[in-house]
Amino acid sequence: DRWPDYRVWMMDSAPPDASATERPGRWLAERVPSPRVHEQDLPLGAGGVLGGPGAPGRVIATPQTLGAAAGEFFPMGLNAEMAGDQREDDAHSVCFDRDCPEGLALLGAAVLTLTLSADQTHGFVVARLNDVAPDGASTRIAHGVLNLRHRSDPPQPLRPGETITATLTLDQMAYRLAPGHRLRLALSNSYWPWIWPSPRPVALTLAAGTLRLPVHRGDAPGWQFDAPDPPRPSRLGVLGPAQETRLCCRDAILGVETLRITSDSGETENPDHGLRTRSTMAETWTIHPDDPASAACAITWTQAFARGDWSVETELSARQSASAEFLTIEARLIARIKEGAEPPEIIERNFRAQVARREV
Repeated sequence: DRWPDYRVWMMDSAPPDASATERPGRWLAERVPSPRVHEQDLPLGAGGVLGGPGAPGRVIATPQTLGAAAGEFFPMGLNAEMAGDQREDDAHSVCFDRDCPEGLALLGAAVLTLTLSADQTHGFVVARLNDVAPDGASTRIAHGVLNLRHRSDPPQPLRPGETITATLTLDQMAYRLAPGHRLRLALSNSYWPWIWPSPRPVALTLAAGTLRLPVHRGDAPGWQFDAPDPPRPSRLGVLGPAQETRLCCRDAILGVETLRITSDSGETENPDHGLRTRSTMAETWTIHPDDPASAACAITWTQAFARGDWSVETELSARQSASAEFLTIEARLIARIKEGAEPPEIIERNFRAQVARREV
């Protein structure tokens, strides 16, 4: 058809790369609902087999540090912001694998239904769907997160030891596993720093589960886009280079894990009117694998503008921490304005708020 309901990029299997600049695959033209998609239910079987017989009989109690390969929640295309190799996170998760000797194409959203119980009144479940290559490399295809107190509307408390059923819909996907790869469902109850941890360590006992997959035939009409017009080259003058860092380290004595992210746009100048601009950002995320109350983040963001002998700069610093009862948010905003030989004018505001955790 000339105008399909949507055009979808069906990605092919590729090694995990947090800094990937392109994804192999091809454009397909599809209808909604697609006649080429059928649902396949795979039970979570004994021995970690996806689609196998028996009860899973597993306990999900993952370290608070799980999530090292998550990447950014909203990646902007900068260095190492995409999901990396999932092997480290998989090693700490409860995993169910399915061999795909002939490959497997998926189009749509997977739906996961779990029957489980918790030993606390709060808890999350995190599901990742991964493409595992023969060499063990694990590429994230889709993911989903559910606060178990929000398993229904309105929210309901968890009662320790009570068996509940929860349904979680993962992100939309269009992905083709290569022949000989494995499809992996990895379950955890932590995903730092994407989700703020529960007030106390939680253990989820998994009694049963089913993963519903949107399986695509793999063949569909292709789609070809016209080549876009080339953008005009930037005329901005570069006065200082851009640079970024992303460092994750673990204190071998204290056990605390720290993620430090810095970004510097570099200083540029517009030749038309001489405006110079620069932006910097520094993030620090810390947590102990056994202590959800240790979670903390601190972020500082600066924006600077100048022209001639006039300049203005804003610096925003924010910090979040938590106890079992409250989330604590502290922030400081400083604005500096300078013109000519006059001393700079400085404006400062400080903020602090405690928010009851309620359903988180």
